[in-house]
Amino acid sequence: MKAKVFFLFSVAFLYGCSTKEPVSSGIVTLSKNNIPSEHGLWYYLPKTVIKIEIIAEKEVAKTGPFYRFSQRFLNISDVVTEDREGWHIIGANISTYGIADEKKLFKVSTEGTPGMAALSLTTDGVLKSINHNKTEKFNNQELLEQPSSKIISLENINFNDVPFTEDQLIKSSTTAMAEEVSKEIYRLRQLKSRMIKGEVKFSPDTGSFEQMLAELEKLEQAYLSLFTGKIEKQTIKRVYEFIPDNSQNANTVLLRFSQQKGFLESMDVSGTPVYIEIEVNTKNTNNYLLEEDKKTENTTGLAVCNPVPAKVRIIDRTLLLTESKVFLGQFGQVYRLPKDLLNGSKIEILLDESTGAIKEIKIK
Repeated sequence: MKAKVFFLFSVAFLYGCSTKEPVSSGIVTLSKNNIPSEHGLWYYLPKTVIKIEIIAEKEVAKTGPFYRFSQRFLNISDVVTEDREGWHIIGANISTYGIADEKKLFKVSTEGTPGMAALSLTTDGVLKSINHNKTEKFNNQELLEQPSSKIISLENINFNDVPFTEDQLIKSSTTAMAEEVSKEIYRLRQLKSRMIKGEVKFSPDTGSFEQMLAELEKLEQAYLSLFTGKIEKQTIKRVYEFIPDNSQNANTVLLRFSQQKGFLESMDVSGTPVYIEIEVNTKNTNNYLLEEDKKTENTTGLAVCNPVPAKVRIIDRTLLLTESKVFLGQFGQVYRLPKDLLNGSKIEILLDESTGAIKEIKIK
């Protein structure tokens, strides 16, 4: 009887052990191909793309039809005397993001519970995290190309918003018409002055004091533009992408820019050059996976990157527009995490999508 009880206890013990979560293990191997060659789990480490936003301003100035009479009738000398269009750069911004590095493709072979198998990847296969089950908000606006606004030109500027009166339009000469409009400007100024002094009474139907004053100001500016002209400015942004590699010079022409035409292609010599200058610290750039042999202790752990720092400068001819410190994955050290780190499903690893560097390791 005792033997039977012992046998049942032993069976129960073994059954209990067998129902426990099996140990997870994984093997990561560097692929000789640049795309997956068979079924399985694959991931890329990223190479870093430098994203440069160049901000320019276009200014368009149009002469008013009465600009020759501005001094005579209004005692104004600061007016637009000729039509013109011009561009100038006002700033630049630098940021980075990652894309799949085809030279750093890895296959993951796993056993047991989802440890190494629980991969989170970007749309092009770059490893983002392991065992990270939080849903991230995806902003597809970053991928959608924003519609470019129409660039202003002289043809877009006119004086059609000026509310000419019949007395102004029936004048037989430009001089007489300009004089009549100047009288209207003085009348509007006098009316505004009386309002401010409280000499004008308002009924509930005429609107508030602020509304009336704003309407008079708008009307005066419309008439005044016939003498001073109109100047309109528009901010235009262009985004350029640059992928640093060993074959490039430290100083490269990113684009060319013209005060008359604005943004130009880098090969268009009608504009002046805007350079991207990259100073990379290449002191630590070993790919330790390429040095592995039979004597290497760890040849199966997760492959990650230790990126190198770099200084990026954007220079308009000789003027420094902006400077930023970034980290580049393509020049960094490729190494392995301890091979037994993910033996189980309680370790969570987050990576930087731009560089492949470890951002965080958590125990769940």
